[in-house]
Amino acid sequence: MSGQPRPSDAGGADRSAGAAASAALDLAGASGDDVVVRAGASLLVRRGNIVARVRPSSDRPVSERELTLAHRLVGDGVPTVLPDDRVGMFEHDGHVATCWTWVDSTRAPGPTDLGELANLLRERTSGRGPDGVTPFDPIGHILEVVGDCGDDPDVCFVRERAESLRAPFRDAVVSDPLGWCVVHGDLHADNVVVGVDGPLLLDLELGGWGPASYDAAPAVAAVRRYGAPGEHAERFFEASGADPRPWPGFETLLAVYELWVTAWAVSVAHRRQDWAAEAAQRVETLRDGVERRWRLS
Repeated sequence: MSGQPRPSDAGGADRSAGAAASAALDLAGASGDDVVVRAGASLLVRRGNIVARVRPSSDRPVSERELTLAHRLVGDGVPTVLPDDRVGMFEHDGHVATCWTWVDSTRAPGPTDLGELANLLRERTSGRGPDGVTPFDPIGHILEVVGDCGDDPDVCFVRERAESLRAPFRDAVVSDPLGWCVVHGDLHADNVVVGVDGPLLLDLELGGWGPASYDAAPAVAAVRRYGAPGEHAERFFEASGADPRPWPGFETLLAVYELWVTAWAVSVAHRRQDWAAEAAQRVETLRDGVERRWRLS
């Protein structure tokens, strides 16, 4: 898991989730004090060189998908943070926990690192086929993340836009010029850690078997929406060895990715006032064409 602790947005971890993390870390043989790395949709707790990731038991399929993807990538030689197989899927008091090797960050990942990882995903996983990896389903992820968010106008917009993109996405991906491979699904700097041996993928819960070009969408969105310099995308594509932007279907993939990051913002909008403002701004951009820079939370 990430070698750079991120601030928690919660004053303290839910007691039962924290107990599940501690029990999983005990099972992994970790020693030291428990430190909350992040408390949000999932709880991350580090002890020594192991980090536990805890979700509600209802999210067990998400944890299963993440573990399956990690084992597949490790087997294919794609640099990935390692799961701790002593723990596997650990159930405790309404929660499911997995454990992972903690990797200390040596530097911030850049677009070249991301492009190299995209290249490795494509080159090392495409030939083997899905082989147990579930289909990549970004529309499903979008609808899932706002599933319990009520029916305010922003949430309804996300749901309606997701349904409107379902058929165009399905039609586009069959002709992806880069083919299909194991897709990370959210390939940006916060989901990569650079250790002493180079960049590693982490946070695999969105991944699956799908169109390789999708993992280029975050690099383009970084420039288009978040104000990254244009060279950011160019460095990514140079390192990845392929540029799908001329393909007409890429804009559809980019639209789906931009809706995903908007859906995520909408799902956490209730937690902080500035997050609510950011979610509203992203919705305005996609719904009304209001061009303002998005902010990373």
